[in-house]
Amino acid sequence: MNILSIDTSTDWCGISLFKDSKCKNLIEKYIPKKHSEMLPIFFESIIKDSGFNKKSIDAIAVTIGPGSFTGLRIGLGFSKGLAYALNKPIVPVPTLQAIGNDSVAEFNDFIVLLFSHRNIVYFQEFVNKKPEDSPKSSVFNEIDLNKNIVQYGCEDLLGSKSFHTAHPSAEVVGNLALENFNEWKIDEPSTLTSNYISPFEIG
Repeated sequence: MNILSIDTSTDWCGISLFKDSKCKNLIEKYIPKKHSEMLPIFFESIIKDSGFNKKSIDAIAVTIGPGSFTGLRIGLGFSKGLAYALNKPIVPVPTLQAIGNDSVAEFNDFIVLLFSHRNIVYFQEFVNKKPEDSPKSSVFNEIDLNKNIVQYGCEDLLGSKSFHTAHPSAEVVGNLALENFNEWKIDEPSTLTSNYISPFEIG
């Protein structure tokens, strides 16, 4: 399967191209607030460098949230445009699962933390590397952190606690899309919205 995968959920912007279910090309850069400018450039670059025909793409995978409000909107909007133009499905990939499936997560049971704003973070627990529950948002001090931690952007809040850092990689996004294709794919992109996780859920 040929999948184009995109991540714009944090300060990183990434795009990867999978040919025959293997990642062949990857572009990832730390570019805060430049996603709308650079994502189209990354796309054209990865297509040109690979010599790949856009029409041979079978699906577009994209991080669906939680994460940066603007980043998620840009990534999903770009993905929808491609999906409509190529008449292909979108595979929405949960951001915290992308972080949790990074190779840095070398343990089976852990919690993923993603910074939101001030002292608010998104979090999700994993058991045997599978989500134990749905992603949530909370005041940092109210989260049970007596477990292995994989995080992005929460260094200042964590202080002296032990943790591993990983950003959501476009390559991991593609791998998750392949693994969960039949369950996650959306054939009608107009129905798809980002999972921002409403701040009103914070207790």
